[in-house]
Amino acid sequence: MTPFQRLGLEPDADQRAIKRAYARELKRCRPDDDPQGFQALNEAYQHCLALAAQRAAAAEDNEEPARDDDATTNEEPPAADLRSDATAPFVAAPDADEPTQPPTPPQPQPQHSPQSFAFDLNSFLERLIELATRHLPHTLQQWLREFEPLYSLELKQALRLPVAHALAACEPPPSHDAIAVVAECFDLDTLDARDERVRHWLAVARDRSERSDAFERLLAPYRNARATLVDRRLLAELRGPGSWLRRAWIALTPSLPGRLRALLLQLQQVGPHWLGSRLDGDSVRFWLRATDRDRLDPRRIAIAAARVPLYYLAGAGLVSLLTRFDPTPLQHAARNIALLFAAWTLAALAWIGLRRLLGWLARRFDLDPLIALAGLALLGLAGAAPLWPVETLLLAVMAGFLIACAARRTAAAALLCFLAGIFAGGAWLPGPVADDGPAATLVVIAAAAVVPVHDFALSRRLRVSAAQVRDGVGKLWWIALGLAGLTAAGLAIG
Repeated sequence: MTPFQRLGLEPDADQRAIKRAYARELKRCRPDDDPQGFQALNEAYQHCLALAAQRAAAAEDNEEPARDDDATTNEEPPAADLRSDATAPFVAAPDADEPTQPPTPPQPQPQHSPQSFAFDLNSFLERLIELATRHLPHTLQQWLREFEPLYSLELKQALRLPVAHALAACEPPPSHDAIAVVAECFDLDTLDARDERVRHWLAVARDRSERSDAFERLLAPYRNARATLVDRRLLAELRGPGSWLRRAWIALTPSLPGRLRALLLQLQQVGPHWLGSRLDGDSVRFWLRATDRDRLDPRRIAIAAARVPLYYLAGAGLVSLLTRFDPTPLQHAARNIALLFAAWTLAALAWIGLRRLLGWLARRFDLDPLIALAGLALLGLAGAAPLWPVETLLLAVMAGFLIACAARRTAAAALLCFLAGIFAGGAWLPGPVADDGPAATLVVIAAAAVVPVHDFALSRRLRVSAAQVRDGVGKLWWIALGLAGLTAAGLAIG
């Protein structure tokens, strides 16, 4: 098949007929659907144009009549070339119904050529991002398929890096389906090692898209049709504009500040940079500081100063109402409120100090926070055992159960180990447990210390975190069996 037969033309066809035939065939053979067929069509088109140009040049040498003003030039215009200034020349036919000329290797371009127009990279990327972020994926796919400059395989190759970077940097991030459409159009998923930058930016774009979807899913329960009035008010507080009346209502209502903080921490973990762009920055900063238990922020103090008198007066008024308006619960209200606020302040300072101490121990001795907290609690109980043996004994039993169950997937082995430790210690005491209160308390404290000591020793031996040890059972079953043997031996000797 000759090039003219491929285009369905006679061998004496002129350039205008060749271009019209190419436009007709191009609708049947798109580069995305049939790259090899498009390449053959392009080669036939180039060959026919070259023959037509030779015939036109020979006619001029033989002094044939001059061409009409609207005739096409003999010189083949250059192909598209993507440059750093984003305005590279791209070839187009002079008539509206003629196709854009496919790309060929760059050639010198006359400045006065009427067949070239600038390919504006910035405008192309802006339109691409607008369709990817604000329209459905099929609209973006249709636009990419009908955008004739992208029939140039060389142009698509040159556009890969800027397109991948634009997808990674745009705000809001495109959906996963939109990224898939663009990646398929520009073959971003089938790159070799030389296109490592494109691969990197494509991975960044997909990660940001997944994070953006997760960010919106966290907010979805607060704005759907089933959301309660409280949920909608909480979302309105985060989205702004701020309202001091709404903020005061949230601050004085039990559990609402905690719900806001839990939501903000989840959003911060998914996308911290979107807290200020998609939500109201002032409201986010206010509630993060007002609900931070690791510092005494003025906002937190102000909320506590309003909550303490409100809750006290509400509780005292309810008691007075139940006792037939007895004024006794409301007496010395100012003094009691001041004492409660002072107690809250001391408790907050103690918690902050404990958190900082645990952090220092974790940094200085590489201790797990739960192990450090358990050690401090057991040391405190051991110091209080000689003074208050009965009370400390009860607290030691409670602490042992809490330590055994803390952050464990299954607490059966830890609880059995704690109980076996109590029985083993009691079996080896010289006298009855009831006769020696401090000794019995120390036995319970020692039994409670078995579990954190096991976690610490095993984490150091296996060189894993204590949290990983707590996820499994470790050696607790064997330790419990050994303590049971000690219990039996102590009872036999006794």
